[in-house]
Order: sequence, then structure tokens, then C-alpha cells
Amino acid sequence: MAEGSRYQRNPAVTETEIDGEIFLVEPETEEVFYLDPLGSGLWRLIAEPHSLPEAATVYAAAFPDTDRTTIEADLGAVLSDLLERGLAVELP
Repeated sequence: MAEGSRYQRNPAVTETEIDGEIFLVEPETEEVFYLDPLGSGLWRLIAEPHSLPEAATVYAAAFPDTDRTTIEADLGAVLSDLLERGLAVELP
């Protein structure tokens, strides 16, 4: 992930919410992915373009007792996974 990049959901991905849990369907393979609470929050956040630092700021406000470095590392791992699976996209 490049510094300063912004990320957004892949618009081709189908989202289904069941009992508050989010499942995503990858459009090409139709593989289903479950998002844990951290991933679900990030998914909701990147409905609009956000950079990783912007997302971390939102999470830091929601979880003030958690170290910012930990938040950024955890969000970075989730975002990398979403990008690798084609569920999110890096904007030009």
C-alpha cells in the first residue's frame, strides 16, 4: 500500500448482512468472505474513499485506549487482505 493512497470498496462486490455480520461475495469466483468486527467497520468506512491514516483516526477516536500503532497495523492487515482478494480497490 502506497503512502497517501485512498481506498474504496470494489463496486462489483456483493454485500450481505445477516444478524449484523457482513459477508462479501467476490464477483468473479463467487467466493464468500466473512468480515470480523474490525473488517466490518473498515468495510463500512470505505464506502467512501479513505486513506489508511484517515481510517486509523476514526478507529483511534472510537478506541482511545488502543495504541495508534496497533490500530494502524491491524487495519493495514485487513485492508491488505481486502485488496489482495479484490474486494477493495486503490484509487488512482
